[in-house]
Parts: sequence; C-alpha cells; structure tokens
Amino acid sequence: MTTLRTRLALALLTIGFFGSVAYVLSRDPPSRDQHVTLRLGHWLMHSGMREAFAEAGRRYELLHPEVRIEQNVVPIRSYPAWLRTQLIGGTAPDIIGMFAVNAEIINRYFLPLNDVVLQPNPYNVGTPLAGVPWRNTFADGLESIQNMSAATGQIGAITLQLNTYRLFTNVDLLRRVTGQTTPPETFAALQALGPLVETYNATHAVSVTPIAGCGPYLRYVNEQLLASQTQKLAVALSPMRTLKVGNPDLALMMLDGRAGLEEPAVQSTFELLREVTNLMPPGVEQLQRDDALFMFLQGKAVTFIAGSWDYGVLAANGNFTVAVDPIPIPTPDDPRFGPFVLGPISEAAVQHEAPMAVFRDSAHPALAIDFLQFLSSPEIATLFSEMSQRTSAVIGVPPPAGAGNLAPRLEGEPAGLSMELPYFGGRNAFRVMSNHHHLLFGPGGSTAAFIAGIRADLPPAIRDDVQRHLSNEQKDAQRSDALIGLMLTHPGGVPDTWRERIETQHQREGDALRVAREVAATP
Repeated sequence: MTTLRTRLALALLTIGFFGSVAYVLSRDPPSRDQHVTLRLGHWLMHSGMREAFAEAGRRYELLHPEVRIEQNVVPIRSYPAWLRTQLIGGTAPDIIGMFAVNAEIINRYFLPLNDVVLQPNPYNVGTPLAGVPWRNTFADGLESIQNMSAATGQIGAITLQLNTYRLFTNVDLLRRVTGQTTPPETFAALQALGPLVETYNATHAVSVTPIAGCGPYLRYVNEQLLASQTQKLAVALSPMRTLKVGNPDLALMMLDGRAGLEEPAVQSTFELLREVTNLMPPGVEQLQRDDALFMFLQGKAVTFIAGSWDYGVLAANGNFTVAVDPIPIPTPDDPRFGPFVLGPISEAAVQHEAPMAVFRDSAHPALAIDFLQFLSSPEIATLFSEMSQRTSAVIGVPPPAGAGNLAPRLEGEPAGLSMELPYFGGRNAFRVMSNHHHLLFGPGGSTAAFIAGIRADLPPAIRDDVQRHLSNEQKDAQRSDALIGLMLTHPGGVPDTWRERIETQHQREGDALRVAREVAATP
C-alpha cells in the first residue's frame, strides 16, 4: 500500500512538473521593453512650444534609449485646478510646469534643487558654460524662483525662457496708412497713428485700429508704458534709496499722500492710460487675447502690444512683415508726458517663463533632474529658442533669428511705480480702479472723473490689501521659524545657511512691523 501511494505521488509530481514546463514554454516571451517613462506636464500651448519639447525629448531618448519622454499638455485655464488635483492625489507628472502656485505648494510638493544647482551641468561639457555652477548659467541665477518661496529659500524649479513685452507692427499696413515703414519709436509717434488711421479708414471704407488690445494685456501697458510717469517719483520716494518702491511702501505712500491722487505724476499716469486706450478698440477691457490676436492677424490693427510669447503665432500666421520693438514710452522732451520721465526702462529684472519643477514623489527624481539639465544645455536651449520663437533664459543663447528685439533690454532707467497695485494683498485696490475705468476710457471719460470715482473707495481697499499682506507675512514667518528650528537641531550640525536665514527672517519681520505701525498711524 505504501509503495502504491509513493508511486502515485511521484506520478502526480511528474505530471505537475511537466505541466508547469509546458505552460511556461507556451507563454509569450517576456517583453524586452524595459523603458522608463518620464512624464512632463505643462500649460505651454503657444506656437512651437509642444514641438520644441517633443524634439528635445526625441534627442534625449537617442542619448538614453531606455527612457521615453511623455508630454501632458493642459490648457492654461484648466491648469491650476488640474495641477492641484494631481499634486494632492500623488499622480502628478515627474516634471511639472510651475504655474499659479504659492510658497506653500512649492515647499510641500516640489523637490528642492538648492544643492544640485550648485554643481556644473554635465551637458555643458565642451561649451563656454563648462564647469559653471548650473544656477549661474541662467540669466538671473534663479533668484526669481528662489524669491517665490522667500521664507525657506527653496529653489524649486529652473526656468527655460524669458518674457518681454513688445510692440508688434504690421509693416505692410503701416506703409499703406502712413507711407512709412519705420515703426513708432516714441509714444508721440504712436499717438500720431490715431488721426492717420482715421483718415485711412475714411478714404478706404475700412475699420482699422491703431493698436490691437485686450483686457488681460492692459497690464503690460501698465508695467512698461505707464511706469514711465512715476520714474522720478519712485527715485525720490525710495525708502532705502534702492531706486525702487515695494508694494507695501507704495500702499502706505498712497494712503499718506506722498503718492496720492493729487500728485501730478500719479494724475499723469492715469491720463497716459486714457490716451493709449483711446488708440485701442472700444470696450478693450472686455476683449480677450484671441480677439486682439485675430484682429492683428486679419490686418485690422497697425500694431499690437503683447508678450514675446505671441511672436511665434504672429510670425507663422501673419501674411505680412512683422516688426518687433520695445513698447515706446514718452521721451523726456515730450511736452505733455516728458516732465516725469527719466528715460527708457531697463528690463534687467525681466519676467521668467516656463519654470520646470520636479515632483517630490516622482519615481524617477534623478532622471527628471537629468532631463532638466539636458533642456538647459546651450545646444538644446538654442534649439528650443528657434523652434518656439522665444528668448532662452540660458546665458549665451541668442534670440530667435530675425527677432533680436525680443531679448530683454538691459540698459536703461529703473521703472516707476505700479499705481494700480495689481499684485498686492487681496488685489482690492486693483479691483476698485478697474471697476471705475469706464469713467476714464472713451470719448466721455476724463482723469478728473476717474479720480473722483475712486477717491472714497480706494483708501479702505488699500488698507484691506495691507492687512492681507501682513497676514501672509505672518504665515511665512511661522513657516520660516519652523525651518530655522529644524536647522538648529540638524544631526549633522547647524547648516552654513542658518545665519543667512536668520538675517532674512529678521529683515522681513522688521519690515512687517514697520508697515503695521505706519498703516495704523495713517489717518
């Protein structure tokens, strides 16, 4: 009986063994595709951007056959909500376009790059940037990124491009309207387009406007053109003699009258805004970017005040010659607007674009950093610039061919004050002024009516913005305190950056205390 059972067990084992072998042999061979997929999420849908990312990814894959680069492109209107959902859910791409985020999100979800940016970019070997710390290969040394999380000093991203605001001119239409091909170089020349366009419309039975504009792009007019009227005032009022006035100090000066509504330079700012919007289509604030873009491309506007990121669309789709120039401002000898002007505004503190961060929970953080280093190498940055028709943030990379004026103008004078406080506190002052623009714009508008309309509502709105600013500063100080405490208890000893962090913290707390006392003392 025992022998029979033993033989039966051996038979079953033999059958099982050979059955298993047959099953394994009958299966499909294992996939040899061991590729690592690196996901890149961004909102940059402008002409040439997706194509530039795709070509850069293709070239990276040639160097690293085991890697596949995958783009996730999300429309800009949906991007902030999409990004937060992905971050909170832990499903964000490995590399994330940093847009519409605050310091809390940066510190919580993005990988700190502070250490790696101090090392040379390995893809810069054999170039003029070889051996240079990665951070120093960017136009501003990534200071703009670090300032986004000033309380912690975290560098949460690298930037790929620079943004400038420019006057684009339809040279063919300009020739028909004025007989000239040289775009306006001063505000007086730009203003002179008004009557010439009126005459052209009347004689040709068409409807052409001097400047294509839209509501979102009016802020570029504010930052470039209107800031000329308070250049001298900003130098005179700079509390630390740094040639600039921060938003908290500007808010205080608007409350105590130093930069109040009665100041001639401030009134001239509003008058200049009225003059330039009179050269734009009626109801310009209600128009969107696409409205202005189509108007210009259809030959219904001589010029277009827009961002450098729009150049690719204009160059690719316009059936006319497009000239690129700085936005013309009044010259010091302008009899009406010149008395407050120092000169052309320097763009050394230019806005950076396409900041790319690494998701803190990425499965491939080292690979993500490596791809960012590849993107910011001179060869790929040059490719990116040409394909996207935009200016690179990498030092030494030339602007796109034929569009040298897209590059920031480094020489010039400091900008004046941003009187509408568009980025301060809860933006209450900005909303008060925007809600009364109808008293300033159009044939029946006037500076006097606008000032009278905002006089009562503006001071409390500014105070609300100051309080929101102080509340935000307090939250940042609390986060910074926690970080400083952790640094003091670091098992490897107190980091070298501890003293710098303490000094920055003391400076910010001192500024906040001063602002709180001054606003409380202002009637």
